[in-house]
This record gives sequence, structure tokens and C-alpha cells, in this order.
Amino acid sequence: MSFVRKQIDAERGFGVELKELRELRGWSLDQLAHVSGIHKSTIQALEEENLEVFRDPLYVERHLRSIVKALDGRVGFFLHKYQVFLEEKGYLVEKKPLTFFARIKRSALFVPSKYFLLLLPVPLAMVLGFYVWRQASYLAAPPRLEILEPVDHLTLREPFATVSGITDPTALVSVNGTPAVVEASGVYGITINIPRGMTKLVVIAKRRYGGISEATRYVTYEPELAPAVLNTKNLQNATSTQSATSTLF
Repeated sequence: MSFVRKQIDAERGFGVELKELRELRGWSLDQLAHVSGIHKSTIQALEEENLEVFRDPLYVERHLRSIVKALDGRVGFFLHKYQVFLEEKGYLVEKKPLTFFARIKRSALFVPSKYFLLLLPVPLAMVLGFYVWRQASYLAAPPRLEILEPVDHLTLREPFATVSGITDPTALVSVNGTPAVVEASGVYGITINIPRGMTKLVVIAKRRYGGISEATRYVTYEPELAPAVLNTKNLQNATSTQSATSTLF
């Protein structure tokens, strides 16, 4: 390590001292920048004491320390010069007692950990899961199904039966496999032909992607009887009278 003799002047600023130390070492700005790892423009700004290009005095102090070490200078001397310069230029804020409350704000005591941040999406996921579960339960549940007519074991005189009732507006209703019309209010209705005798009416209501409801009614079709046949004896008398009349003529 080579030593450099340098005259110390307490009246000069740290920038002038820094430049003189570099020149005594015989280094250019580019050489010092290469050795210290600090950009040439930063070194030049420090030598010119142009601190307006910097925002943080602590940032400047760290760079000044690195540059002085690269030049084998006295770090304490240059830092003292730098502190005097800051005080003269008004860059330093008035010092306050280093009490606990002056140094640390209460809001700074709460620092969320990474685990706490990972737990933040949990409530949202729970709400979303509950909504999906409710929708799935609604779709999987069987729809409402009520039959208003016909009543069970009804006897009909006509060969057709009218089936009506109430279900969910989104349900599909069929009677013995024939689709029924479902209104927006949920009222459905259909008229189907039935054969003579007893007929089983199976009403099915189902959702498009869910459960099925089923109800059954029995109806009987019995047509009205024809008028009673005339008495056989009277029919024979009428036939004989008609035959005798035909013989006379």
C-alpha cells in the first residue's frame, strides 16, 4: 500500500479535500469509478459538493465512505467534514431526544407477516364457496310440485283429462311423458286423452340440471249409458199391428 502526504485544511470543504486526495493518488475520475464501483457522475458531484442531485444524505455518506476507502484516506476526517457541510447548508433536521416514542411510531409496531397476508384471501374464498354451495344445493334439490286438478280417483264422462298445478318457473313438467306448458308464475297445465276405464296420470317436474319431483293421480273414464231399450212386449204388439195394417192394404 502506497502512502500519500496531504496537507489538511480545516477551512476547506469535503469536496475539495476529496478531489485533492484523488489527484494526489494520480487517479482520474474514470479510474476511481472503476476501483470504487461508484459512477463517475456521482464522484464528480461529491467533489463539487453538489448534493442537490441526491435525495438522501445517508446515501451520500455511504458513497463518500466507499470513495475515501478506495483512496486510502481517513474516513473519519471526511465524514466530519461532510457533517459540518450538512449543518452549514441546513440539510440536517434538528435533533430530538432519542426516546422510544420519538424513534418509533405506534403504527410501525404492527408489521403483518407473510402468513397473515396469505390468510387474507381465506374469507373471500369462504364467501365464494358458500355461494357456490347454495347454488349447487338449489339446482340439486327437487322442484316444488303441486297438482290442483284433477283430484285423485275422479270419474270423468269425457275421454280427456285436464291436469294443472304449480311448480317452480324454471322446472320442466310432463304428464305421462307429454310436456306441459309452464308459465312464468309457475302455473302449468295440459289436457290429455285417456282411454275408457282407469288411467294413471304421472306428473313429473324436474330442473334442467337437478332433482326430480313426481306425483300421481288416478282417473276413470266412464261414458254415459245410452237411453233404456223399449219394453219387448210393447215392441212385439207394435210390430203385429204394423203387419196387419200392411195386409189390409
